[in-house]
Amino acid sequence: MALLFTVGCATQKAKDPDAPTGPPSATITFHGARASYYGSAAGGSGTINFHGSRRNFDVASVGAGGTGVQSVEGTGKVYNLNSLAKFPGTYTGARSGLTLLNGTMHAKLTNKYGTVIYIVGKTTGLASSTGVDTITITLR
Repeated sequence: MALLFTVGCATQKAKDPDAPTGPPSATITFHGARASYYGSAAGGSGTINFHGSRRNFDVASVGAGGTGVQSVEGTGKVYNLNSLAKFPGTYTGARSGLTLLNGTMHAKLTNKYGTVIYIVGKTTGLASSTGVDTITITLR
């Protein structure tokens, strides 16, 4: 139970004691889908807004934790991003949420450059989405 509480708190910027301060470097919007039964797989696409420029990206994810199927529509704030070249790549993170027809989810993702993305999404389906992920972002 303590692990679930820790994951739930760390995925929300307001509750993260290590959260970056100041305005975000970029913002994202995205949509995707996740299927899980202890292990999980997800995919989707989105747009990043960075210094007045918009670029589309694709997302693929594998992880552990959760059960069910859900679709996600969300937004995110990106911190510590100094160059768009450091946005694509592999991120690791934790997610939490519950979907009973409609729900919400939160995720915190970090890459090797220290870029941090806090995500808030609306979900549709039937799923518990608490778990950890490795996510690959590819710019189009």
